[in-house]
Amino acid sequence: MKKPINVAVVGLGRAGWSIHINKIRERDDFKVIDVADPNAERREEAARELDCGAHPDIDALLAATDAEVVVVATPNLSHEADATRVLESGRHCLLEKPMAMDHAGALRLIELARKVDRKLFVHHQRRFGPEFRFLREIIDSGIIGRVFEIQLSWGGFARRNDWQTLRKNGGGVLNNTGPHIVDLATNLLDAPANAMLSDMQHIKDAGDVDDHVHIFMKNAKGQNVDLVVTTCQALPGPRTVLLGSCGTLVAHDDKKARLRYYDPSKVPTLDVVEGPAPGRKYGNEDVLPWQEEERDMTPSEPGGDFYDNVAAVLLEGAPMVVTPESAAEVIRIIEWAREGERM
Repeated sequence: MKKPINVAVVGLGRAGWSIHINKIRERDDFKVIDVADPNAERREEAARELDCGAHPDIDALLAATDAEVVVVATPNLSHEADATRVLESGRHCLLEKPMAMDHAGALRLIELARKVDRKLFVHHQRRFGPEFRFLREIIDSGIIGRVFEIQLSWGGFARRNDWQTLRKNGGGVLNNTGPHIVDLATNLLDAPANAMLSDMQHIKDAGDVDDHVHIFMKNAKGQNVDLVVTTCQALPGPRTVLLGSCGTLVAHDDKKARLRYYDPSKVPTLDVVEGPAPGRKYGNEDVLPWQEEERDMTPSEPGGDFYDNVAAVLLEGAPMVVTPESAAEVIRIIEWAREGERM
């Protein structure tokens, strides 16, 4: 067994503790050796359970730690500044989403990581999940033809009143859940989005920031994405719809999908018939050999998770699955969405 990669975690809140530390403590190839958080009770809990060093802030941690990788799980507004501190200290950085509050900030981090020759991992872990990999396989397989429209809707109903409902804290559903769904959308498209319409509304949460976001974007290859992320939807609708040139996929959750499609090689060419419609009828005698099936949203090949790739990159020189450039594309789209319209 190789020596584990030493990790420090900055921020012991919902992401830092519940996602990162709980994931790392299950693994043999990573070990948490230091943490930082301004909350003394959380620091004491980490020191007791993990037998690690505990520090009141990121600067104290960086001055003391021997960690090779530092996880930044601080509030959204601090991500760029804290990741900058980590990279300038000579450590690899694993950064929670969103990677920055604007596209220029994301590009600054990428340039800094190149300059100091350190890795910048951005935690878009859903790229490794079965839902994304299954949908990508369906698109690539061509079973429903050329996919020209992708509809993604992540909705539920909940009234929030925590710190993430405030604009001054970088809150809102677009900054918090939005990066996940935008990341899936941008990586299901076959080319970057080059036009957008968007609507952001504050409907019922406490605070002053968005709890409902609707984005429509398109790319140069004629693909559209209709994307909704909301906490204002009290009844469920489809979560995912893929419209293809010879079929459709519909999924109401991330577990099962229904497909209806036909093989275009088994139908005759459809030619235009000009002149009066025979019998004044609508339609024609075209009969398509439809096939219908339900599939578990499970990719054909097993895959690892985000931390598997981090370990492979650092220990084996494997390529990064979530490149910082792809994470910066998410920030570009989010920044566009805030502008309301970009054509």
